[in-house]
Amino acid sequence: MSIATAIALALSPAVALQGITFVHGPKPDANGLATEYGNGVCNVSVFRKDAEGREVRAEFSRRLRDGNLSVQVYGPFMVNFRDADMQENFPVTVAFDTGTSAPSRSGGYDVGGFEEYIWGGWGPGAASDATYAALRGKSSFSVEMDGNTYGPFTWTGSGALWTALDDCEADNS
Repeated sequence: MSIATAIALALSPAVALQGITFVHGPKPDANGLATEYGNGVCNVSVFRKDAEGREVRAEFSRRLRDGNLSVQVYGPFMVNFRDADMQENFPVTVAFDTGTSAPSRSGGYDVGGFEEYIWGGWGPGAASDATYAALRGKSSFSVEMDGNTYGPFTWTGSGALWTALDDCEADNS
């Protein structure tokens, strides 16, 4: 093997990667929402910018087999929580634009993996059903956890986030 061939083979992965476009996360539609479905779960994301102009994403997830509802918030702020105890329970409260709120049963930090985020979950049953119903007619929410507030997350169309989750469920049931 010639030296030129050896160099070309060694550089080929780096050269090949130059032509690839990496996509990080879902992209919003005209309403400012991104809906995804996979593994029996409907996910609807809404986006905002933080004070430095970096993207923060909140995602509501609804498991179709039992209605379990959860919320996750992804963003560069997570660097502040790399030492957080992932086993400690930090429930979240979702505060809606109408002044109502929905405290979760459980929550916490998910750090150290490929994606880092805060999360809250209501568990299958009445608490998830009530929080899911509370999304109907809303046009924004904030997430509060461990003394920090993330949001407000807003979208176009009152109730559009609930409608996106409901449409996803209808399309995939």
